[in-house]
Amino acid sequence: MILIYTIITFKYFYSSNNNYNAMIKIVIYIILFASFTTHAQVNKNDPDLLKKYTKALKSYNKENDSVKNPAQYYYKRGGIRQDYFDLEGAVTDYSKTINFSPDYVKAWYNRGLAKLDLSLLKEAERDFDRAIDLDPKNVHAYNNRGICKDYMQNFPGAIRDYSAAIELDSTYAEAYNNRGISKIKMGQNDEGCEDLHKAMKLGDKKSERNIKKLCDKK
Repeated sequence: MILIYTIITFKYFYSSNNNYNAMIKIVIYIILFASFTTHAQVNKNDPDLLKKYTKALKSYNKENDSVKNPAQYYYKRGGIRQDYFDLEGAVTDYSKTINFSPDYVKAWYNRGLAKLDLSLLKEAERDFDRAIDLDPKNVHAYNNRGICKDYMQNFPGAIRDYSAAIELDSTYAEAYNNRGISKIKMGQNDEGCEDLHKAMKLGDKKSERNIKKLCDKK
């Protein structure tokens, strides 16, 4: 996803009349990209991971019945796939869950997370939209939809989503961190650094590093 985001960012600033300033901004954006809290991925070719994944799936399929409660069956299996970073498989299983149970909030939300990690940003955003429609107090859906919008350069929209999450949970450190980053990208440095400091006080580790990179050097 870093390569994709770098390309998007480069295109976004390339049209600037001041190419030097544009390149400086690109560097800042790449640094900021790493500052979001998302689900990390590991090497799919890791033989130990693959062995554990295969064993977990085999055990689950043997011990559970897909006929009695198919929505729950595919939802839980999708969770196993997601835990072992088989994101495409997770999306497939969550989609099956949704087919059986269209109002299954967690399936919409988790499918959105998997799509976000697959860089399917518009699709992920739509899944978070649906999760929020079904559960308007889902703070994590607002936060992750905000991440989607930020990646797509919709910084005002991202800030609105982070603010919605914070309004629902004033102790949500990750949302403060993410909102601070989006504000800095918009040139609102003082407000952004204020959010990062708030996140740090709430215990967010990434915000501490972000403050050193982006705020203490001003």
